[in-house]
Amino acid sequence: MYGDVDAHGCESTTYVFEYRQSGGLWKKGGTYGVFGSGSQLVSDYLTSLLPATTYEYKLTASNFEGTSAGSTKSFTTPPEGGSQKPPTVANEAATAITASGATLNASVNPNGAATTYNFEYGLKEGELKKTTTTVSDLTGSSSQKVKAEVTLEPETKYYFRITATNSGGTSTGTPILNFTTSAALWKIKATPNPAEPDFSSLQDISCMPSTSACTAVGTSTTAAVDSPLAFRWNGSSWTEQVPAKKTGAVETRIFGVDCPSETRCLAVGSYEASGGQPTIMSAIWNENKWGNQTTPNPSEATSSEFTAIGCNNTAECKAVGSATIGGVKTAIAEKWNSPTWTAQSLPIPEGAKSSQLDGVDCLWSNFCAAVGRYTTSGGSIKSLAIFWNGTEWKLQTLTDPEGAVQSGLRDISCTPSPSRCTAVGDWKNGAGEEATMAYRFNGTTWTLQSMPKPPGSIGSLYHEVSCATETACAAVGNWRSKADGWFRTLAASWDGSSWSIQSTQNPAGALISNLAGVSCQSTSCFAVGLSLSGTGEITTLGEFRE
Repeated sequence: MYGDVDAHGCESTTYVFEYRQSGGLWKKGGTYGVFGSGSQLVSDYLTSLLPATTYEYKLTASNFEGTSAGSTKSFTTPPEGGSQKPPTVANEAATAITASGATLNASVNPNGAATTYNFEYGLKEGELKKTTTTVSDLTGSSSQKVKAEVTLEPETKYYFRITATNSGGTSTGTPILNFTTSAALWKIKATPNPAEPDFSSLQDISCMPSTSACTAVGTSTTAAVDSPLAFRWNGSSWTEQVPAKKTGAVETRIFGVDCPSETRCLAVGSYEASGGQPTIMSAIWNENKWGNQTTPNPSEATSSEFTAIGCNNTAECKAVGSATIGGVKTAIAEKWNSPTWTAQSLPIPEGAKSSQLDGVDCLWSNFCAAVGRYTTSGGSIKSLAIFWNGTEWKLQTLTDPEGAVQSGLRDISCTPSPSRCTAVGDWKNGAGEEATMAYRFNGTTWTLQSMPKPPGSIGSLYHEVSCATETACAAVGNWRSKADGWFRTLAASWDGSSWSIQSTQNPAGALISNLAGVSCQSTSCFAVGLSLSGTGEITTLGEFRE
């Protein structure tokens, strides 16, 4: 046994190693003296130990100033005869196989020595290029069941085996086993990408009256200059549209779209003139072309943008976002009564240092709901929800998830008959861990809903939600895998009583895949977003659920 002692110049310093069988009574080795200053390596040799047994030990040093003890360490003696055997291992069939993951299983006998293990897996039997996190300190002399959850791609055949190591050597499971993941409910639907931009992404989609008539919007960037994107889906193919640009605009970004009918859509975002700051903008799709609209910029705003729009008919909509006024980010809303946009007054939580709105939905002229977040006077970030009653916007009361130090709502979707709303977003605990959240409004009160966590997730969020009926909602976003750190697409479904995660596809080799917008009609849904390839290309992404 070894340790380090610093006598700090005290000649009366002594040390002793204490040891015991794991969980047993402590015994003492010899007591020895140590002199001088500075850390010194000390040791003791034990005899009469049992073979194939785990022992714990700790170092204690004393002088007239007091006693100090080191941390407890452990070791396992080799089997009788002195020749340590390597672990005995066996692969076992994978379980919990889904479209996005599986549990790998095996058995390991450490044969009396401290053993580490992991699973190797891959797409070819002879090329198991991925490994699970190594698990240490497996001990004992009997066979033990071990397992590891892995994140995988849909409809793919995988091979795997166990690998375990101790002081006697390394063992690998044979034969190598295999399994095939199931098909994904959400399947990639190819989306267009302009030829020249450095990267392109889709931010939102609206389908009306079915998912065979959808408009998707977003932004493409070339040489650090942003340009708007708009595509039309007819049920079998996409058509690129020519978005409207403000006169004098150097850059334009589109963040939200709503189509109250098959022939009319409104899109919102921001634009910048040469040398200027972002300013809110709105465009309308009418008579098969996009045209600009006049939107009043908030008074004294130095910058502003719309992030979402909700329409209750072809002539009435609400747009929400934020503006920087007096150096403070402040939530804004404007009302569109065709053909005029009018700024509206919003209630801001008392003491808020900043605020913004990220999602909105409207059922009638006297029923709209908007959500976002605000920063308290103490610096905490909280969810923000407000309702429009036909005359004014009013604040709603929400209860944060237990343990939340930060929360924010990103979108809301409402259904009539009866009036029901679902809002989604994310929250963080004191350790900085991020998780999804959802609230349900029943016409009177808000209820925090239980949201499932993707297996192996170290962070997840929902960007947008769409409810086709009171008992059929879909939420989309992304989650980060603990196994490799990649961001993958995320989708969940509400069936009227609970949320469940649904399997999605990710482009092959993508490091980041994200779904930012979703629109559902009846049982089918279309979602859009972006994907970052291993070579650094950022392209649009679309996924469809039948």
